Amino acid sequence: MAQALGYTLRMLSEKQFRERTKVELREIGKQVASLATDQDVYRKLESEVIARNPRLRDSRGAFLRMLRGAYTDAMVVRVLRLLDPESPGLSLPRVLSQIGKYPELLHDKAGDREFARECKALDTQARNLRAVVDSHFASHERTPAALSRMHRALDEALDTIISTLKTYYWIVAGGHLDLEPSYTEDPLAIFRFAWLQAGEITASRRSATKPE
Repeated sequence: MAQALGYTLRMLSEKQFRERTKVELREIGKQVASLATDQDVYRKLESEVIARNPRLRDSRGAFLRMLRGAYTDAMVVRVLRLLDPESPGLSLPRVLSQIGKYPELLHDKAGDREFARECKALDTQARNLRAVVDSHFASHERTPAALSRMHRALDEALDTIISTLKTYYWIVAGGHLDLEPSYTEDPLAIFRFAWLQAGEITASRRSATKPE
């Protein structure tokens, strides 16, 4: 009887853990889907707006430097937070570490070596991303070459997060986690009309050149 009760309690504990982990992985999934959406919007902006407009494409002005830098900095902070096992918020490595304490959840779905390899991959991506940040943004560098290296590190880290998150949601929940970019409207619609009318442009230019 005692053995049966112990077995029941242990299984109930596993069930509770599984349900809690499903919720945590879904919440992480919401953040990752938001990151993937922002990444997609930025890529569309670069390829469909900036690259097709010679005046923007060849610009070295402060606005585009600020825009690209702000996107990069925000993405770095959010990705590193998800990769930080000590983060007070949601953390994918911490959830995986907890899953590792329930080997029955991994049975026939992920071997010990595979699990260890994927945990290490997350740690490697975090270290690689921090290394790029430290080497290129310590002095607020915003050159195209520095941003390109930063974006490659971000893309690799996000790809690893997405792949790992999908795998372990399937293992824990037996279902699919949709992490594709999604929009309620065309994200580039704001660029399909003039921001200023002719009269407003003239007034703006006069104001900018008017002596104080």
